[in-house]
Amino acid sequence: MRSRRSTPERPSPERKSLRVNLVNLGCPKNQVDAEVMLGQLEAAGYQIAERPEQADLIVVNTCAFIQEARAESVQAVLEAAELKRTGACRTVIVSGCLAQRYGEELPGLLPEVDAFVGTGEFPRIVDIVQATLRTRGETRRWITGHTALVTAELPRRRLTPGHYAYLKIAEGCDRTCTFCAIPGIRGPMRSRRREDIIAEAGRLAAEGVREVVLVSQETTSYGADLDDRHALVRLLEGLMAIPALRWVRLHYLYPTRITPELLRLLGSEPRLCRYLDLPLQHCDGTILAAMRRGGNEQSLRRLLDRVRQAVPDITIRTSFIAGFPGETPRQFAGLLAFVEAMQFDRVGVFCYSDEEGTAAAALRPKVSRRTAAARRARLMAAQARIAEAKGRALLGSVQEVVVDGPSPDFPEVQCGRTARHAPEVDGTVYLCGPRAGPGTLVRARIREAFEHDLTAEIIEIVGEPWPTAQG
Repeated sequence: MRSRRSTPERPSPERKSLRVNLVNLGCPKNQVDAEVMLGQLEAAGYQIAERPEQADLIVVNTCAFIQEARAESVQAVLEAAELKRTGACRTVIVSGCLAQRYGEELPGLLPEVDAFVGTGEFPRIVDIVQATLRTRGETRRWITGHTALVTAELPRRRLTPGHYAYLKIAEGCDRTCTFCAIPGIRGPMRSRRREDIIAEAGRLAAEGVREVVLVSQETTSYGADLDDRHALVRLLEGLMAIPALRWVRLHYLYPTRITPELLRLLGSEPRLCRYLDLPLQHCDGTILAAMRRGGNEQSLRRLLDRVRQAVPDITIRTSFIAGFPGETPRQFAGLLAFVEAMQFDRVGVFCYSDEEGTAAAALRPKVSRRTAAARRARLMAAQARIAEAKGRALLGSVQEVVVDGPSPDFPEVQCGRTARHAPEVDGTVYLCGPRAGPGTLVRARIREAFEHDLTAEIIEIVGEPWPTAQG
């Protein structure tokens, strides 16, 4: 697999001495872009610094999805600019969605930044760094009207533990959800070639990855731009042909595109995690119509029944928006009752906020932020009770768990996940018993259950640790 990568040019002495740090913000899709930039910089001979204060050059890979994400991105840029002001670093580059969305305005607002790099230019990061270093003192912009597709040839320096990786299968989105700015930032849906994705997955497996998480803006539409309505199932079948991959997980699925073929594969293939990340956003038909998502409570109930009948042990993660414009107390009460009735395994709830350039920003009447926050709290409290009950139902059972490594909060405690837990978003299984390295698969008996997390005792180490080599 490695032979497909281009051979990097011989590093210059300047590159060998230049230390680069990348600060990544946002979703796993953004993280893949960051990993590609790091991989190219490392292949070109630049040193990778673990912390910004150790770096000569800082790249801030930003998110601009919602107001809170933009504020976090701007704060990270200002922190990097402060390091430049004090002489701790020489150059600051801002990449990602914030640069893409506000490329015209940002140079005037953030004059400390040396270059702005849009989502279409990250595969050229080495050339951009070189050009920026040559013209220090002059702000440069590399922003085009499209988003680049990751390819198997591009090197990656992964930011995840060695045994799992995110695998981006498409870029952009053709949906017109009225609350979402992503199509305006990332552009229309473009799918990677199936052969290219499988080649990258094979390379990741050779590097020690045993779990891949498929991500895109809308995974169930994979291949629609290629006129192949069965493209996702064919891709999954191709990934199943890589023996070293133990778990394959799906994220970001659109409700109306869950096909019988996909459900059959989920129910029959043990290495395909029985896990659906299925953002519903609401259940009221009027609200869903205003969101341009369609459907209603009855159609969503039928969908969920169909999924659970086809895959009885499925784990369903979803998300909802509280306080969408026009949401009445009665509509919210219906959403709360829906959540309580459907007994989802995982739920995330977000307070609606106006996003400039989206159709929902013009909708009236607005729901106050205070009311939206109160509604979110009620939904999360209801889900907490459901999650605790689901956790208690596992007490005494023996589960297969992958060890992720020491807990960030309690380094003496090992933590891991079952196939029902997606990395970084779904809680942790805290483990006691014999020590096992990251990537080791164990069987563990569940001893305690909390809202998000479990504790368990290791009763058997299933096999050798999954390799943890990084690419």
